[in-house]
Amino acid sequence: MPKIHVAAIGMARKLVGFSQRTIDFSGETVADLLRALNTVDGRTLYANLVCEGKLRGDYAILVNGMSLTAEQLETRLEGGDEVVTMAILRHLHGG
Repeated sequence: MPKIHVAAIGMARKLVGFSQRTIDFSGETVADLLRALNTVDGRTLYANLVCEGKLRGDYAILVNGMSLTAEQLETRLEGGDEVVTMAILRHLHGG
């Protein structure tokens, strides 16, 4: 079974309860991985980060350092891949 390195940063770390982990992964895609990762609230990471089949705009996912677009959740994973999930911080400017 392939091993995938998973890192969670910021709010994503709070959701899954860890910052880094190597897991045995039997799925094929990023979406499968998100469905396999349970969160501390008893849901899956997929249920927390995906809305209507697309990645929520306030989160980012990188696979081997390359940022995925909201439509690329079906990107295939291979053993040794590194997947990073993180919340995107938006800066508000005011006066």
